[in-house]
Amino acid sequence: MRDKTIALAGVYQAAACAHELAQSGAVSRRDCFAGSINSLFVVDPDSTPAVFNNDMNRVALGLRTLIKSFNKDKAYLNIIKYVLTLLNLQSKFINNDAMVRQVQHGIQQASHLGSFDEHETAIIEILAATYSKTISQLQPRVIIAGQPYHLKNNEVTEQIRAILLAGIRSAVLWKQVGGSHLQLLFKRKAYIQQAEQLLKERSL
Repeated sequence: MRDKTIALAGVYQAAACAHELAQSGAVSRRDCFAGSINSLFVVDPDSTPAVFNNDMNRVALGLRTLIKSFNKDKAYLNIIKYVLTLLNLQSKFINNDAMVRQVQHGIQQASHLGSFDEHETAIIEILAATYSKTISQLQPRVIIAGQPYHLKNNEVTEQIRAILLAGIRSAVLWKQVGGSHLQLLFKRKAYIQQAEQLLKERSL
């Protein structure tokens, strides 16, 4: 359950970041945004926490968003919709071998640029282009609702596409560690309890 919660929190974090970018043009937790982007460059991790560098601070926004959405906070309806779309898209993506290779190539290109902190703009540009050529072509598309001013800003839309690519990465991980749609209906309390525990451990 721990692994499933971390992976699902990764999906929620990507959705929350996309929502914030569309609404305000910025994210509230830059460290979590960077944590999600950097998760794309973790290949063959030895554990699920290792995807986020064994640091739950890097997925704290996702853990908190998961808890609030599972507690049926109506303010999170759009984020929930994005999460469900990403979870549905991951199966179509993972069954498309050519698309998987294309995404892997884009991620490798971005990783070769160096650290995210030093090359953020260039890395985001490559990841956004990769998302547009691949995941964005699948149905259903992730339709992000937000302020037109921000959605017309190329820098903002590229960040949204890049973070949605990270969301797909976490959605695939969630499936790999045993996540299922039925759990979203019948295991809500278990997910909430595990997310709360992970947040407590983070602050120790």
